[in-house]
Formats: sequence, C-alpha cells, structure tokens
Amino acid sequence: MSDIVIRPARTEELDAIWAMVRRAVVHMNQLGNPQWGEDYPTRDFYAGDISRGELYAALVDGELAGVACINTNESPEYDPLPWTTPRPAMVIHRMAVDPTCQRSGIGAALFRFAQELAVRQGLKAMRIDTYSLNDRMQGLIRKMGFTQVGTIRLHGRPLPYPCFEKSLAIGDARE
Repeated sequence: MSDIVIRPARTEELDAIWAMVRRAVVHMNQLGNPQWGEDYPTRDFYAGDISRGELYAALVDGELAGVACINTNESPEYDPLPWTTPRPAMVIHRMAVDPTCQRSGIGAALFRFAQELAVRQGLKAMRIDTYSLNDRMQGLIRKMGFTQVGTIRLHGRPLPYPCFEKSLAIGDARE
C-alpha cells in the first residue's frame, strides 16, 4: 500500500466520510459485530468532530481510507476504572476504516498518529474502548501496546465494552 497521510478532516469531506462510515458499519455488522448501527454513531457526531478540529482523516493516494476522532474527552463511564495514569489522556473515538482498506495498516497509522499527538501535548497515556464483539479492533488495540483495565456499558448494547490504556513514557512516540 502507498504512504498513508493523516491530516485534520475538512467540512467539505463530511459526505464522503459519512458514506465510508456507513460502509464500515455494514461490514462490521456482517462480521457479527453490532457495535454500531442506526443509532450510533450519527453523521452529527462526525460533523461535530470536524468542527472542533478533532476528526482526522487517513488518506491513501489522496483517497479517504479511514477516520478517527482524537481528543482528551473521556466518557463518564470511564470514571470508576482503575487507570494507571492520571488524566488527561489521549482518547480515540469513532475510528472507521473503509472496508476496502481494512487490514492494510490504516488503523495502526491512526493509532501512531494519536500517540504522536499525545506525546507532543505531554500526555502520559492513551485510552480507548470497543465493543466485546469487536475482535478485530481488540486485536489492533493489543497489537498497539494497550492493556485492558476493565469494562463499561455504553449505547444500550447488551455486552460490555472492554477499556484499554497505554502508558506513554518520553520517547514512546515511534513505537
């Protein structure tokens, strides 16, 4: 695969981003993962992420291949978990990779980008959650050096969401 470029998503890309997210939702549902559906995430989530400058687009040969919202906003459900590092932490939300580009390094590139942002901002950790049935994302999260710290309930889904943390030491941005 060609080089992956990650940059802030642009308002004029919202239609393409939303179409890609919908394709990703269909694909994840076909794989037996009902984490996302008609109720979450919505187009408005991505529009808000863009307007706040928190949505990042991954492009391959200039074409949209993935997105992730990257910020320090933690769900209130995170509060009781036994995190090993103090807040704030960099948190990855609503990551979606076009089904035609999955398993080609897009997700890992978004994780590395988020980690570089965290290190530049002097943050000590990264955090993320995903649905119990999202085996692919859990595999990527673990591959990127995260450790599970507990589980939470979100979005009215019947199964829990494992929550993961990666502690960052000085010089970790390249791992």
